[in-house]
Amino acid sequence: MLQYHHCRSLESVVYGKVEADIKYSDPDFKSAYSWLEKEVGFYPLFLAVGTDEEDIRMTGYQNQWRRLLSEGPDGKKYRELGESPNNVLFSFENVDGVFMDYDCWHLVLNAGHKNYQMTDYEKKLIFKPSWSTSDWLRKAKRNHHSVQLVTPSLYLTNAERIGVRNRQTKALLTSMGFNGVETKRLILEKA
Repeated sequence: MLQYHHCRSLESVVYGKVEADIKYSDPDFKSAYSWLEKEVGFYPLFLAVGTDEEDIRMTGYQNQWRRLLSEGPDGKKYRELGESPNNVLFSFENVDGVFMDYDCWHLVLNAGHKNYQMTDYEKKLIFKPSWSTSDWLRKAKRNHHSVQLVTPSLYLTNAERIGVRNRQTKALLTSMGFNGVETKRLILEKA
């Protein structure tokens, strides 16, 4: 059963091992990711955990089809024709890493005002150190979009299923040697 999902841009796909790299991180989250690195001992690659489409949405894979980028006082900003990203979704049966409660991850994302000094209680909420793998997978099954896993690296070639946005990308990844490549679109949520 495919339970671990990772999305990345086509440009960053290699046939083999990828490692987390701070230069590819969203600038708004680098401080939170650096805090996490100190806690788990490695810079994180994030994976969504679960078997439902709602869990896969945690990866952001569906956003490559989004036309409306933002809405504000200056009006709506739309993606221009040809500006769409080309992202690839890698799904795995097993991945080693550290589970985290996605519902509590906001505690870290919003901790800049206190220089990312997290209390022991907050850390327990996020990492739930007494939980086993089966506890985490049970939470993911019962509460979709609630569990993430971080790992220092992934062997993309170990993915059992790979979702791509179009036939050209499928042909490219197949020519690179990847198996299980399929064109997969996720419907956007209604605003």
